[in-house]
Amino acid sequence: MGRLREILANSVASSAVWSPHARVRLLRLAGARIGEGTRVRAGIHFIGRVDLITIGRSCFINAGAMIGSNAPISIGDHVSIGPRVQLLPTTHEIGPSSARAGTSRSAPITIGDGSWLGAGVIVLGGVEIGPGCVIAAGAVVTASCEPDTVYAGVPARAVRTLDPSTPARPNVPTPDARMSADA
Repeated sequence: MGRLREILANSVASSAVWSPHARVRLLRLAGARIGEGTRVRAGIHFIGRVDLITIGRSCFINAGAMIGSNAPISIGDHVSIGPRVQLLPTTHEIGPSSARAGTSRSAPITIGDGSWLGAGVIVLGGVEIGPGCVIAAGAVVTASCEPDTVYAGVPARAVRTLDPSTPARPNVPTPDARMSADA
């Protein structure tokens, strides 16, 4: 059954012939747990077990994402993942000079609600990205990230703290503002 799930996820579901919503249905058939309203673009690729990934509600995963799923990966609600993002929970111990890639080890990855990972971000195993984080394009996340903070660089470092009360859609007037504009 594992090989069939891998083929369904990496060959069938990743194809550009499917809509983002149809792709989600196929990935669910392969064993991924995916919330309502989530969209997944073409070219997603899984390394390992598809059934170890959980994606929340109303997420967006852009084209070419690579998800190494040899350990649990949990993506919260309303998370946006840019193109070519890599979630890689597996690494190797450093071995002797004759074979430096020693024994492999895996650790979970958690991405908190509302976070945004820019294009080409790499997240390594054992990392927890707090809710409301922004990870700048090209960053390599090697350590856990505090909530509502912007991280950038290689390795990723905190560069700015965000106000957690900032509305998700600042250009949309609140109901009170619309009523006073009509008056």
